[in-house]
Amino acid sequence: MPYFRAISSRLIAGVLVFLLVTFSATALSSLAPGSVGQLILGDYATPEQIAALNATYGYDLPLWQRYLTWLGDLLRGDLGVTMFSQQPIIGVVLERAAVTFEIAFLAMAVSLIGVPIAMFTASHPNKLADKVMRSVSTVLLAVPTFVIVVLFSYLFAMVLRWFPATGWVKFTDNPLLNLWYVALPVLCLSMHQTAYLYRVARNEFVTTLQEDYIAVARARGLPLAYILFHHALRPAMPQILTVMGLSLTYMLAGSFVVESFFAVPGIGWTILSAVKSHDIPLVQAILSLTVTVFVLVFMLVDLGYALIDPRVK
Repeated sequence: MPYFRAISSRLIAGVLVFLLVTFSATALSSLAPGSVGQLILGDYATPEQIAALNATYGYDLPLWQRYLTWLGDLLRGDLGVTMFSQQPIIGVVLERAAVTFEIAFLAMAVSLIGVPIAMFTASHPNKLADKVMRSVSTVLLAVPTFVIVVLFSYLFAMVLRWFPATGWVKFTDNPLLNLWYVALPVLCLSMHQTAYLYRVARNEFVTTLQEDYIAVARARGLPLAYILFHHALRPAMPQILTVMGLSLTYMLAGSFVVESFFAVPGIGWTILSAVKSHDIPLVQAILSLTVTVFVLVFMLVDLGYALIDPRVK
C-alpha cells in the first residue's frame, strides 16, 4: 500500500506540474504588447486581418477559457494545424520528437560506457588509467556542449570527412545512412554526460570497494570482475540511476544546440523555427510534450529505486 501511495502522489505531482507549465505557456502569449494577432502578422496587418486571426485561433477569448479549450483539444488528440504550413500539429510534433528521442537515447547509450570504465579505474585507484580518465573527464565537464559541437564538426566533418556536417535521413528510409548522419550529433551530445556519469560512478565504486563485505569477497578469492558486477554494482546503482535520469533530460534539452548546428529536424530545431515565426500553437504543443517527458523520466527514476533497493520499496 505505501508503494501505491507513493506512485499516486508522484502522478498527482506530475499532473500539477504539467498543468502549471502548459498554463504558463498559454499565458506567455498574453504578455506580448498588443494582441497576439498583431504579434504574428506584424505591424503592416490591417485591423480586420488581426481580428480574423484572433477569432480563428481563439486569442480573443479570456485566458482561462483559451487554456481550457486547448486542454480539451489536447485530451481529444487534436491541437489543430500549424499557422503557416497548415500541417496537423500532433503529426508534426510526433515526427520531430522521434528524431530528438533517437538522438537522446543513442547519446544516453553511448554515455553508459562511463560506468564500466569507472568500475575499472576505481578498482585500480591512482594508477595511470585512473589519472588519465579523471583528467579527461575534468576537461570534458569544463567544455560547454556548443564548443564540443564546433570542434567535433570541424575535426570529423571538415578535416577527416568521416561524417556529414549537416542533414538528416530517416531511419525508415535508410537505416545505415541514418546512423551515419546521427553519429556526429550523438557523439557531441554524449561527451559531457559520459564524463559526468564516469565521475559519479567512480566515486560510488571507490567508496563501495572499501566496504567490509568487499574485503571478505576478496579474501574468499573471488575474481575481481565477479566482485565488481555482483557486489559493487548494485549499491552504486541508485546514484547511477539518478544521474542517468538527469542525463536524459539534459540531452533532450541539449538537443536544441545540436539540432540547430547540424540542421537536424528534431524538436529543438522545430521550436526555434516556431518561435521565430511566432507559431504559438506549435510552441505550446512542444512545451507540453517536453514537460510530459521530463515528468515521466523523474517518475520512472523514483520507481526504479524500489526495484533496485528493497529498502526504498
